[in-house]
Amino acid sequence: MGNTLYLIRHGDTEGTLKDMFYGSTDLPLAEEGVQQIKSLCDQGAYPEPEGAKLYTSGMLRTEQTFELIFGNREHEIIHDLREVGVGIFEMKTMNEVLQHDEARAWLEGKKEFMDFPEGETNDGFIERVARGLDVLKGDVQHSDVVGVLHGAVIFTCMEMLFPAVKEKAWHWTPSPASGYAITFDGLKPVKYRKIG
Repeated sequence: MGNTLYLIRHGDTEGTLKDMFYGSTDLPLAEEGVQQIKSLCDQGAYPEPEGAKLYTSGMLRTEQTFELIFGNREHEIIHDLREVGVGIFEMKTMNEVLQHDEARAWLEGKKEFMDFPEGETNDGFIERVARGLDVLKGDVQHSDVVGVLHGAVIFTCMEMLFPAVKEKAWHWTPSPASGYAITFDGLKPVKYRKIG
């Protein structure tokens, strides 16, 4: 078997704790998120960084999560892997989002995808995540790779890596501070396990 790609979601923020829609809003970790990550670190949930290629999306919550797990280590930023911009729904509660007909249809599974008004299109988001994932997949040929990223980014990556697994995209979304370890055989992702 080859190397492993680790996709780790940032810890809890005000947005995740209050079940809000947000993506481009650059929220910091909440204190609960800090404690959650420290607890998982104590349990040995995260990979060792030695010899791995390390990345974040560059957003504040991923930078803070990275530092709590790996300390003040050098890492690179892949801007293509920042969270989806949800436009008019930024920092809205689920109840507020459900007042919007198209969003309600999408959330209820009656509509396959949604272009966010004043935010990103579904196609645009998928295209940029694919570009970012290509960087990670290129690096995993040579070493383990760690990306500290976002919920929608990770579920989109998992859909791309394991298209034969017929899950709804949402089902791939890891809890805050959790994620996946994906084992590669050459260029091919062959298995995954949950971490965190």
